[in-house]
Amino acid sequence: MTSSSRRFALKAVFAVGLAAAFAGCDKPTGLPEFAAARAAYEVRDLKKAEKLLEKSLSYNATNVDALVTYAMVKVDLGEIPLAEDAIGKAAAIAGGDVDVRLLGAQIAYHLNDYPRSYKGYSDIASDESLDAAVRSKGFAGAGVVELAGNEIDLARISFLKAIRLDRKNAAAWYHLGLIYQGLGYYESALEQFNIFVRLEELAGRRVQDVQRKTIPIIQEAIARKASERPGASNRDSAAASKHLADAEAAWNRGHYKTAKLRYQDALTADPLSYPAAVGLAKAWEKTDATPAGQKKVFEYYKIACSVKPSAVSTFLTTADLATKQGHFATAVELYSRAMAADPANITAIDGLIRALRKVGGKNDIAAAYQAYRDLISKKR
Repeated sequence: MTSSSRRFALKAVFAVGLAAAFAGCDKPTGLPEFAAARAAYEVRDLKKAEKLLEKSLSYNATNVDALVTYAMVKVDLGEIPLAEDAIGKAAAIAGGDVDVRLLGAQIAYHLNDYPRSYKGYSDIASDESLDAAVRSKGFAGAGVVELAGNEIDLARISFLKAIRLDRKNAAAWYHLGLIYQGLGYYESALEQFNIFVRLEELAGRRVQDVQRKTIPIIQEAIARKASERPGASNRDSAAASKHLADAEAAWNRGHYKTAKLRYQDALTADPLSYPAAVGLAKAWEKTDATPAGQKKVFEYYKIACSVKPSAVSTFLTTADLATKQGHFATAVELYSRAMAADPANITAIDGLIRALRKVGGKNDIAAAYQAYRDLISKKR
């Protein structure tokens, strides 16, 4: 058998017919009650589904589909020990079925049995004989367990692996959004949550919370960060544009020192001008090779990164400078942000791995990113 949704969909179609076929038998099959329970569960009438499933199981205690559904209902009702009992019975009959294994791992998580939960999810994720979408659920589940253990990098990698296998895995996008929000990668977090909302078919409470609370909070954080930059409240875009034109003209004539002055004027006029910040960094790089000059280059590249978090190439350039200047922790942050904007960027991942190894005490995390890097280098 494959996924629970497919199995239950088939049951929903044929249960009534099967019930009719057995109508002449003396012993009830429990199939009509099971079909009605599934219908009740789909509309979130959990108490009705619970009663119908109990009746169905009283007629046929070995119906794996009924046991799995009963366990799901008990999870949703918060009655985890009873869910554990039901999934244990299902596992004794069909322990190899993926839906049984996935639900068993989920229930173990709710029981705070993280080692068992992680093993259950990881075994599914690593089983290449399974469908990509099923393995994706395994990675996402493992990521949730890692997140509960505050293993942020490992959880991030698990969610990225889940998305690589199935870009429609809404749970993976959601939890990756949580990670980026917690790290302060607000633009990347916003992207993950927007994708989650588009993918999630049911407008449940989590979707509503993301739409009404999480996304507005992140948007506010992005706006606040921009407004807090010195001089941001007095931006003069017209003046900045004029200074940028003068700077570019000077640069094209090879007058790099003049260009540097005009780029500085442009950034002063508009502290949120990405072209001004990048131009100023390049002008300092061109005109001053001293350690003090290189420090200025790094400073203005960092400003450019702050102004435009989606500028992956600028983040990579800045991270390379941080590495050369021995700022390895900063390099880790910059490469990590570049990877958040472009998770398949090999240059960003390689840089992150090198920087993690330089920081010290991060070899395990570096190895995990290396495994992810090796994975995305292969064809699916």
